[in-house]
Amino acid sequence: MEKMSKSKYNVTNPDSIIEKYGADTLRMYTMFLGPLEQSKPWDTNGIDGVFKFFMKLWRLFYNGKKQFSVLHENPSHDTLVILHKTIKKIDYALQNYSFNTAISAFMICVNELSALKCNNNYILQSLVILLSPFSPHISEELWQLLGNTESVTFAKFPTYDAQYLQEDKFEYPITINGKMRTKISFELTTSKEEIKAQILCNNVVCKWIDNKTINKIVIIPNKIINLVTD
Repeated sequence: MEKMSKSKYNVTNPDSIIEKYGADTLRMYTMFLGPLEQSKPWDTNGIDGVFKFFMKLWRLFYNGKKQFSVLHENPSHDTLVILHKTIKKIDYALQNYSFNTAISAFMICVNELSALKCNNNYILQSLVILLSPFSPHISEELWQLLGNTESVTFAKFPTYDAQYLQEDKFEYPITINGKMRTKISFELTTSKEEIKAQILCNNVVCKWIDNKTINKIVIIPNKIINLVTD
C-alpha cells in the first residue's frame, strides 16, 4: 500500500468502513486492490463491489421469502464444474500469495452459481470453507447456519477433482471477413458440418451476412470460426 498521509488526502479511518460495510468487506477489498508486492494507492471507490459480492453470496443461502434454504441432494454437473474450477484457482492463489486473483475467482464463482440458482448444501459448504481464510466472520456465520457445530476452521479444505476441469464445450468467436460479430458455444463432439449448419441459422450471423454469398467457412477447432463472403 502507498503510505497514508494528510497531504496525500488518502487517510481513511478503518473503523468507519467496518461500521458501514463490515470487517470482511474491508479485509477482502484490501486483498482485491492488487498483488501484495506492488505499491497501490488507497482508494475506497470500489469497496461497494466487494460489499455487493457478499450480498449476492448471502442470497445463495436464502430463498425468495428471505428464509434460509439449502437443498440436501446430489449437486448438478454444472455446479460441480464451477466449484472445482474455483477450488483449483484458489489453491493456486494461496500458494502464490495472489490474493487479488482469488477474490476475482470468488466473484466469478458466485455469479455463475447465482445464474444457476444453486442452493445445494454440498456446493455451498465447500464454498464457505474456501472463503473462510479470506472472510472469516461471514464464513463462520454461514457455516453455523448450515448446521455445523464446530468452527469452519476445523473443516478439511477442499481439493479439486480433475474430472470436472475437462471442458465439454467451447465458445467460438465467430468472425465475418475477419471481424468478430458474435460468440457461439458448441459441444466439443459437434462435427464441422453440424457447426456450419447452426452458424447459418444464427440470427446475428444472418444479420451481418445480409444475403451475401458465403465463399468459405473456416473452422479452427477450439479457437475460432471465420466466414468469408464475397
